[in-house]
Amino acid sequence: MNGLEIRQLKTFMSIVKLGNFSQAAQYLSYTQSTVTTHIQLLEKDLNTLLFERFGQQLMLTTDGERLYNYAEKIIKLAEDAKNELDTCVVPKGPIIIGMPESLCISSLNNLLEEYISLYPEVELKIKFSVDHDFRNLLRKNMMDLAFFLDPNMTDKDLVSQFLWSEPIAMVASPNHVLSKLGSIEIKDLQEQRLIFSDSGTSYQRILIESLSKAAIQPKAILEICHSETIKKFVMSNLGISLLPVSVVKEELKIGALIALPWKGPDFQTNAYVVYHKDKWISHAIRAFIKLIEDRLLK
Repeated sequence: MNGLEIRQLKTFMSIVKLGNFSQAAQYLSYTQSTVTTHIQLLEKDLNTLLFERFGQQLMLTTDGERLYNYAEKIIKLAEDAKNELDTCVVPKGPIIIGMPESLCISSLNNLLEEYISLYPEVELKIKFSVDHDFRNLLRKNMMDLAFFLDPNMTDKDLVSQFLWSEPIAMVASPNHVLSKLGSIEIKDLQEQRLIFSDSGTSYQRILIESLSKAAIQPKAILEICHSETIKKFVMSNLGISLLPVSVVKEELKIGALIALPWKGPDFQTNAYVVYHKDKWISHAIRAFIKLIEDRLLK
């Protein structure tokens, strides 16, 4: 098969694993029309229909199921051949890394800059998402490495390396009504506006579960995708938030934000770098892990 046909098979596999054309397009950095064209060309070449729709549900046809088994073997053989014949030890090629957005703008920014500078031939892709999405992508071999913010990592099929403890602060404007209190408990959040990342972090889940258990009702919960926007909202006294201390250290230092004296459940979390136990470690991945060890673990 030529390169285009391999790309078509990879598109087909991505649709099957992710469940729809739009997510496959986003994952592959294609337009949705490109994904559709890949499948149409593949169906034309094979003279069959690979997918059928039942309402909103996308399903493989019988021929699609048969192709899936072959496509998985073909792609793996192609990648094995490339890896086996690639004797160059200079890291190159694609590497997909998942990480929480908050880590990218604080603790890992310098690491990423150095890696790009050292290995310009590596095609580095960074994906922001929630931890359980990272787990799924690692298990489907659609992501090479991922950084997690989690109290602990217990997944037996994932290899995890502890990096550092990441303290979490409940932050507010110095003008917020809660800033006058000597301690903040779960009951003090009644009728308060909370501003969260839309990524569903472990510390946010702990707080939401605690609110539910105590029957405390916030005034509103705003979900915002970027940490910088969250900080601006909080500094404007539009609500309070939970954020890693590393993300707000400058604002805390100059007094634009304050850390509320939280006496409720512990939000302490840890940073890990993780990959699947069966993952083939390419030169690019090995170089990234080595840089982590040199910069973050010494």
